[in-house]
Amino acid sequence: MDTKKPDNVADKPGLLPYGSNVSAPSIKPVDLTTFKKNGLDKVNKVFDRRYKEIVEQAETLQKSFLITQTVYESKYKFEPIIGEIYHLYEDSDGGYSLSIISPSEWNKPHVYSVVLNSDMTWTKID
Repeated sequence: MDTKKPDNVADKPGLLPYGSNVSAPSIKPVDLTTFKKNGLDKVNKVFDRRYKEIVEQAETLQKSFLITQTVYESKYKFEPIIGEIYHLYEDSDGGYSLSIISPSEWNKPHVYSVVLNSDMTWTKID
Protein backbone atom coordinates (compact mmCIF):
# COMPACT_ATOMS: atom_id res chain seq x y z
CA MET A 1 0.00 0.00 0.00
CA ASP A 2 1.16 3.42 -0.88
CA THR A 3 0.99 5.84 2.09
CA LYS A 4 2.17 8.79 0.10
CA LYS A 5 -0.20 11.74 0.37
CA PRO A 6 -0.88 14.29 -2.31
CA ASP A 7 0.87 17.66 -2.08
CA ASN A 8 -0.35 20.17 0.54
CA VAL A 9 -2.19 17.64 2.66
CA ALA A 10 -1.33 17.47 6.34
CA ASP A 11 -1.84 14.43 8.57
CA LYS A 12 -3.67 16.45 11.24
CA PRO A 13 -4.57 19.84 9.77
CA GLY A 14 -6.48 20.91 12.92
CA LEU A 15 -3.26 20.90 14.93
CA LEU A 16 -1.21 23.11 12.61
CA PRO A 17 -0.33 26.61 13.83
CA TYR A 18 -1.40 28.00 10.45
CA GLY A 19 -4.17 27.46 7.95
CA SER A 20 -3.62 24.38 5.82
CA ASN A 21 -5.67 25.52 2.81
CA VAL A 22 -6.90 28.68 1.12
CA SER A 23 -10.35 28.60 2.73
CA ALA A 24 -8.97 28.22 6.30
CA PRO A 25 -9.44 31.21 8.63
CA SER A 26 -6.43 33.42 9.04
CA ILE A 27 -4.49 32.85 12.21
CA LYS A 28 -2.98 35.98 13.70
CA PRO A 29 -0.46 35.63 16.51
CA VAL A 30 -1.40 37.40 19.72
CA ASP A 31 0.85 40.31 20.65
CA LEU A 32 2.06 39.47 24.17
CA THR A 33 4.41 42.44 24.53
CA THR A 34 2.04 44.42 26.77
CA PHE A 35 1.16 41.36 28.85
CA LYS A 36 4.83 40.52 29.40
CA LYS A 37 5.77 44.12 30.24
CA ASN A 38 2.91 44.51 32.74
CA GLY A 39 3.64 41.13 34.28
CA LEU A 40 7.32 41.93 34.61
CA ASP A 41 6.55 45.32 36.20
CA LYS A 42 4.22 43.70 38.74
CA VAL A 43 6.59 40.87 39.62
CA ASN A 44 9.49 43.33 39.96
CA LYS A 45 7.45 45.30 42.51
CA VAL A 46 6.70 42.08 44.42
CA PHE A 47 10.36 41.04 44.44
CA ASP A 48 11.51 44.56 45.36
CA ARG A 49 9.09 44.72 48.31
CA ARG A 50 10.10 41.24 49.49
CA TYR A 51 13.81 42.12 49.13
CA LYS A 52 13.32 45.24 51.27
CA GLU A 53 11.50 43.16 53.90
CA ILE A 54 14.35 40.63 53.99
CA VAL A 55 16.96 43.40 54.27
CA GLU A 56 14.99 44.98 57.12
CA GLN A 57 14.73 41.60 58.89
CA ALA A 58 18.46 41.02 58.43
CA GLU A 59 19.26 44.45 59.90
CA THR A 60 16.97 43.77 62.88
CA LEU A 61 18.60 40.38 63.40
CA GLN A 62 22.06 41.91 63.22
CA LYS A 63 21.16 44.59 65.81
CA SER A 64 19.67 41.94 68.09
CA PHE A 65 22.81 39.83 67.70
CA LEU A 66 25.09 42.74 68.57
CA ILE A 67 23.06 43.65 71.67
CA THR A 68 22.99 40.02 72.83
CA GLN A 69 26.71 39.58 72.17
CA THR A 70 27.57 42.79 74.03
CA VAL A 71 25.54 41.78 77.08
CA TYR A 72 26.97 38.24 77.22
CA GLU A 73 30.51 39.61 76.90
CA SER A 74 29.94 42.17 79.69
CA LYS A 75 30.94 41.62 83.33
CA TYR A 76 28.34 40.44 85.84
CA LYS A 77 28.40 38.12 88.85
CA PHE A 78 24.81 36.95 88.99
CA GLU A 79 22.51 34.78 86.93
CA PRO A 80 20.02 37.01 85.09
CA ILE A 81 16.34 36.14 85.38
CA ILE A 82 14.16 35.94 82.28
CA GLY A 83 11.88 38.95 81.94
CA GLU A 84 13.78 41.18 84.37
CA ILE A 85 15.24 44.55 83.37
CA TYR A 86 18.99 45.05 83.62
CA HIS A 87 21.23 48.00 82.83
CA LEU A 88 24.44 48.00 80.85
CA TYR A 89 27.15 50.44 81.98
CA GLU A 90 30.45 51.43 80.42
CA ASP A 91 33.50 50.71 82.55
CA SER A 92 36.58 52.93 82.79
CA ASP A 93 38.61 50.28 80.94
CA GLY A 94 36.29 50.41 77.91
CA GLY A 95 34.40 47.23 78.76
CA TYR A 96 30.83 46.86 79.94
CA SER A 97 29.14 45.80 83.16
CA LEU A 98 25.59 44.51 83.59
CA SER A 99 23.76 45.54 86.71
CA ILE A 100 20.34 45.60 88.36
CA ILE A 101 21.07 49.12 89.63
CA SER A 102 19.10 51.71 87.66
CA PRO A 103 20.84 54.68 86.01
CA SER A 104 19.18 57.12 88.43
CA GLU A 105 20.78 55.29 91.38
CA TRP A 106 24.30 55.03 89.97
CA ASN A 107 26.64 57.70 88.65
CA LYS A 108 28.21 55.58 85.93
CA PRO A 109 27.94 55.99 82.10
CA HIS A 110 24.71 54.16 81.16
CA VAL A 111 24.75 52.53 77.72
CA TYR A 112 21.21 51.07 77.59
CA SER A 113 18.78 48.88 79.45
CA VAL A 114 17.99 45.33 78.42
CA VAL A 115 15.63 42.49 79.24
CA LEU A 116 16.41 38.77 78.98
CA ASN A 117 14.01 36.88 76.71
CA SER A 118 12.92 33.26 77.11
CA ASP A 119 15.07 32.24 74.13
CA MET A 120 18.10 33.65 76.03
CA THR A 121 18.49 36.64 73.72
CA TRP A 122 18.63 40.16 75.07
CA THR A 123 16.36 42.97 73.90
CA LYS A 124 17.20 46.64 74.27
CA ILE A 125 14.44 48.64 75.94
CA ASP A 126 13.84 52.38 76.00
